[in-house]
Amino acid sequence: MLKVHVLVHLRPDIMDVQGQAIREAVRGAGHDVVAGVRVGKSFYLEIDAADADSARDEIERLCGETLSNPLLEDYSWEVVES
Repeated sequence: MLKVHVLVHLRPDIMDVQGQAIREAVRGAGHDVVAGVRVGKSFYLEIDAADADSARDEIERLCGETLSNPLLEDYSWEVVES
């Protein structure tokens, strides 16, 4: 069993309205050091596979087709435990 951490985030050229709202809120609360915020999603998956090499194609397909919108988002993943 593999434990995989997937991070999904908006592509750099996509405006992050939610991130901007959070930035304004934290700056309004006195945290002036926050220059920018980008919002993303984090998933922890348990994959029924012996190792990352045998699961790589399935994880890539899952991330690209289901967990992210390929028109707006990028993703990265890593095995955190096996």
